[in-house]
Amino acid sequence: MSYLSVTNVQRVACSCMLMVFASLSWAQDPLPSWNEGEVKQSILEFVRDVSTVGSERFVPAEERIAVFDNDGTLWCEYPIPNQAAFAFDEIQRMLPESPEWQDDPAVKALLAGDVSTLKADHHHGLLRIMALTHSGMTVEEFDTRVAEWLSTARHPRFDRPYTETVYQPMLELLAFLRDNGFQTWIVSGGGQDFMRVFAQDTYSIPPQQVVGSYGRLKYELKDGKPQLTKTLDTLFVDDREGKPVGIQQFIGRRPIACFGNSDGDQAMLEYTTIDNPNPSFGLIVHHTDAEREYAYDANPTSSGKLVTALEAASQNAWTIVDMQRDWKQVFTDSNHMSLSQTIIGKWLAEDIDAKGIVDNAQSTLELAADGSLSGSTSVNRYSGKATIEAARIQIGPLASTRRAGPPALMEQERRFLQALEKTASYAFTENGMLQLLDSNGQVLARFSRVVAD
Repeated sequence: MSYLSVTNVQRVACSCMLMVFASLSWAQDPLPSWNEGEVKQSILEFVRDVSTVGSERFVPAEERIAVFDNDGTLWCEYPIPNQAAFAFDEIQRMLPESPEWQDDPAVKALLAGDVSTLKADHHHGLLRIMALTHSGMTVEEFDTRVAEWLSTARHPRFDRPYTETVYQPMLELLAFLRDNGFQTWIVSGGGQDFMRVFAQDTYSIPPQQVVGSYGRLKYELKDGKPQLTKTLDTLFVDDREGKPVGIQQFIGRRPIACFGNSDGDQAMLEYTTIDNPNPSFGLIVHHTDAEREYAYDANPTSSGKLVTALEAASQNAWTIVDMQRDWKQVFTDSNHMSLSQTIIGKWLAEDIDAKGIVDNAQSTLELAADGSLSGSTSVNRYSGKATIEAARIQIGPLASTRRAGPPALMEQERRFLQALEKTASYAFTENGMLQLLDSNGQVLARFSRVVAD
């Protein structure tokens, strides 16, 4: 499917959600929204052990796979899962044109707010709603509908966009894992196409690293152009025992870290941590904070039931996050400055394309608040424009002088300019270094900030 960037409204929200990278405490503490204690320490120790060369528990980078449930683990799933809220709005919008839907049991359950019926039998009802509202729609049309909804819909309790109900501590955890060589994947019972619309901007997880429930697509060449159309047929439900199946089918490696919040994630937690040849880590987010979010486990009003997985946690040494106790902050503070403001300034290249740099040859990057860009390749001066939206950045076109230099420096210049041209997003490391990333999230170059005298 094609990936559609969300509207400017959502990008502003995403910038606010990712503001943690801007905080001065990031260089000292990769998880500033987590309270000190056993939970935070267990995360730090595991990541340190598996990513430190020479450690007895070291795991090669290609095997550092971390999988995350989405609803209730990365963002709020109450009072109903956000995709169910989207489906409800879609049914309301389309029902006048399809009055016969009113007799459909799934539609009746949705209109009555009966989420338990929709989620019964592996989300059969919700998948039926998705099929009804999306059948006959191209993937591009679906992407547009989701992006438009996300840009306007607001959470009924918190009165903020749904993409601002993402958990700040989990955003920090995702970034911390990636900074230490992990691949971060979403493995969720939610609709795969639905999550792929916002995963890049919201979590910095590219759409190809999102595994979810999906239906059959039909391909045809229409008016000379390739087209994929959604159908009524459900092919795969990525929930409970389906999650390990989805991991094998789409990832092809056993994870070493798993993060969930309900019994629906238990099989994925078991698959990650039981009899794994590599060191492994399992974590459950327990919703205990009725004041800042919601408190539920055994008897949720909609989704997120947590009973058997909680009982299995001690036996399998899974870490339990008590949201009320362990998180300083639940959601992001929309009053903080956007992520795009934090990259403004002058930066010195410390590594390009994982091949280092020539000693004392300074390749620099300087960004101004208006998006103008300039610097030195170490031989020539260059200038251009950068478009910055949330965690994304597009650089170019660039213009430069044309002086010649020693072969080693000219090769560094070539790699440097190529890295800038390939840049699709950026992030900050634990020690505050700037990383430029390609469209697949791979590091192209690393920079240290140049502090003015």
